[in-house]
Amino acid sequence: MTEPAKITRLLDGEHLRADLVQRGANRLMVTFDYRRLDRDGFGPVVPSEQFAKAGFDQLMIATRDNDWFINADTAVLESVCRDLRKNYIAAQAIGYSMGGFGAFRFSQVLGLSHVVAVSPQVSIAPQLVPFETRYRREARRFDPALGDLTAIFDGSLRGHILLDPFNLADLTHARMLQVLFPRVALVRLPGGGHPCTRILRGVQRAGLIQALALDPARGAGQVLSTHRSARASNPAYWRGLQHASAARHPVWSSIARQSAVNMVDAAQDGVDEDRDSA
Repeated sequence: MTEPAKITRLLDGEHLRADLVQRGANRLMVTFDYRRLDRDGFGPVVPSEQFAKAGFDQLMIATRDNDWFINADTAVLESVCRDLRKNYIAAQAIGYSMGGFGAFRFSQVLGLSHVVAVSPQVSIAPQLVPFETRYRREARRFDPALGDLTAIFDGSLRGHILLDPFNLADLTHARMLQVLFPRVALVRLPGGGHPCTRILRGVQRAGLIQALALDPARGAGQVLSTHRSARASNPAYWRGLQHASAARHPVWSSIARQSAVNMVDAAQDGVDEDRDSA
């Protein structure tokens, strides 16, 4: 049984919030907000029971806007993180997309030993990532100096970057991050989309990513094997393979396209049969 949670707001800024979920643990798991198209201010505080059961307190970092945590409250958050870290023997982090960037951006002040970042960005500044066209609106307000990860080059930080290699932008971000954090391994989940969890979610195994963050020593083998088993029957994988192989391997691209079509047709036939029997 886990200790009852005590939630303390360590930072209540105009742009950023930091809530500490305390259960008497001596290890800290840090989680970061993710980009939401329907974002309308701060979201609710929902601690993870999985982290609590594993013996972690949780620091939840939230942002009011899709700003990659780069704003007038960034320096204050750094100070909060630096002070809090003194109370724990170890700290780890997990983040998705924008949250993955946040995990790397605050890795130094949090003294992180391990990061799990799912489809993260190295930056959204056009001058650094001209290939990145998805976040141009948000990039207008992004401070490239305050969000510069090259100042945080860390050869000791370990971790995993999970990504869909069919997504060229995400693959490029991951490779650039690996230059700055060379001990962080790339975990390729083809067809997973952005973030690259679609196939794992389809078989209700996305929790394996949280398990990897909790116990990095286990490695990413179970994530990879589960994804590999599930992708063969997922049309999203075959569509991704179709587009990725179109230029150099048109025959494979055609085979992949037909596989995706067959799966969609088979799924529709199943729906029709269910209607007939209803």
